[in-house]
Order: sequence, then structure tokens, then C-alpha cells
Amino acid sequence: MSYDSIKTGTSAAGVAGLTSNRVSSNTTLIGLKGSEDLGDGLSAIWQIESLVTPGSTNTANTFGTRNTFAGLSSAAAGTVVMGRHDTPYKISTRALDVFGDGIADNRSIMGGGTKAVASFDGRQDQVVAYISPKLGNVATLAIGYVNLSPANVLATASKDAAWSLAGMFDIGSGFGASLAYEAHDIGAGTTVAAIGLAPIGVYTAAVKEKATKLGLSYVQDAFTVGFAYEKTSDNAGGQVALGAGALAAGSNVLGHSDYYLSGKYMVSASDAVKLAYGHAGQINGATGSDAKQVSVGYDHSLSKRTSVYALYTKLSNGTTAAYVLGSGTASIGGATTIAGAGASPSALAFGLKHTF
Repeated sequence: MSYDSIKTGTSAAGVAGLTSNRVSSNTTLIGLKGSEDLGDGLSAIWQIESLVTPGSTNTANTFGTRNTFAGLSSAAAGTVVMGRHDTPYKISTRALDVFGDGIADNRSIMGGGTKAVASFDGRQDQVVAYISPKLGNVATLAIGYVNLSPANVLATASKDAAWSLAGMFDIGSGFGASLAYEAHDIGAGTTVAAIGLAPIGVYTAAVKEKATKLGLSYVQDAFTVGFAYEKTSDNAGGQVALGAGALAAGSNVLGHSDYYLSGKYMVSASDAVKLAYGHAGQINGATGSDAKQVSVGYDHSLSKRTSVYALYTKLSNGTTAAYVLGSGTASIGGATTIAGAGASPSALAFGLKHTF
């Protein structure tokens, strides 16, 4: 839990925001998991994990909201799971976010900054995924398929789907790397919304969204450094739902690049200083559609299971950009909200984390 003081900023049009204080749950969760030995190195596995939102304005504490699945696992052949699960694309770089699952989470900018039916850095329903064992003691590979339109049963309805792939590599000498790719096939007739760009609308033609991401990490003694670079593209030109009806059909509308750099230094066995910088590039080269975020924090462990922390984060939007802190997810208390396009929200948070 944390107590946050949030400034929503002033928009490019001069609309003034406010300062609000709130209690946030910062991805409080509880779960159950188990396995059964089936012999010959094979096990049946299962997990039920749920989000809990004490103190949050979002009270939808639905059972099994997080990674909830059944599957088979083999040390020699790998693991297959079915259910609700993080995509391989998301898994590939989440460990690089030193402020993950809080108001300074890098998904305010990363994850493409846009979504249709599915976000790129997402946890999806209807997932079938395979995760390999560690190959050659160096690489772990993962592939996932997502049915994004399971309720559609008519031939005239859209058939939306996603493919997600990732490779995670332990290079040695403290170096790690990852490479991921995800594609969304969104059919005509699908109701969509683009973050900060347009109200909900309906696609009049099929759209493909794609994202590629590179992650790098280095750990040496008290230092941890991480870097992620992401590039997205689409063929959504001509779609009125995105406010892009005047653009050439099939042209790239929301494509842009993001990057994130993070660092952590253990001052002592119980204390750590953290710093991160994120940048979202201009959307298809549009002036003022970029944004940047700077975060700094301090963690102190009171025991093996309990720690306290303080952090400050500021997200600076370009004149037409409308990114929000924490990506607006329910797990961290809902959208921070900003005064309008061009506003630069900031937050000061003091929190306590306990694991059991």
C-alpha cells in the first residue's frame, strides 16, 4: 500500500489540474498454486491468482483476475499452460522495471502506448502458451496464442487474435538480453479505443498491429542496470475509429518507438536507490505527440518480508500527448487522470510492502 500525492498538471490549452491525495494498492494480490507428479518427469500444474484492491477507487475484486491457468510441465520438454496469462512479449522485459506495479510503472509509456482489443504489455484471457526449458543453459524461448474474440460465433463476425513470441538469454558475466515480437490481427467490425487519440469506434476494415522489443540487463555486485527499446507499427490508415479516416488506407497511424533506462544501487544490504527514465517517441512523426518520464526512489528493508519506500515521478507530455502515470490500470488505483493533452502529471508516494 502507498499514500500518493498526485498533481494532474496543466494542459497545453491552459486547463489547470489539481493536487489529489489517495491510498493505492499497487498490485496487491493473493493466490493459490499446486502441482501433481505424473511420473517420467511430467507434472500437472495449476494456479489461481487474484487482484485485491484495498483503498482503491476500483473495487472489482474478481476471483482469478491475474495469471490463472492449468497446464503440464516437464523439466526436459518445457511447460504448456492454458487460461489467463502474461504474454511472452510482456514477460520478456518486466524484470527491468525497477518501479513495476506502482504509480511510476514504465507501462505509462511502454507497451506501445496504444491498444485496440489487446495491449502489447498485457495479460490476456484465452491464452495458450509454451515456455521452453533453459536451452544450453543460456536461452529460454516462449510462444503464445491469444483468441481475442471468443464470443464471436457467426461467419460475419470478426476473428481477432494475437501471436506473441520472446527469447530470454543469459549471456554470462552479469549480462542478460531478450528479444520479443507480438502481432494483433483485429477484424472489421471490432469495437476499439486508442489511448488519448479518439473515442470508442468500430473498425471498418481489418487491422494488424505489431510491436518488437529488445531488452538488455547487467548485474554486478551492488549495481543493476536495465534498458528496453520498443517499436510499434500498424496499417490502420483510413479508420475513422482512430480519427484517421483522412489518412491513406493501410498507412501507419500510431506507430512510434519507446525506450526505458533503469538503474538500482544497493547502498547497503537493506537500502537501495533507484532511478529510471522513459521516453515515448512521436506518433508517426506528429509534432508534440512524444512524452518522457523521470522517476527516483529509495527502498528500505525492515525485514526479509517487509519494506518501506518513497518515490517521485514526473511524466512530461508533448503538446498533443495524453499519457498518464501508471498506465491507468485498476491494479494501482485506476487512472491518474490529467487536465488534458499536454499536461505533465507528477506524484510523490510513500509506501509499505509486505509479502507472506
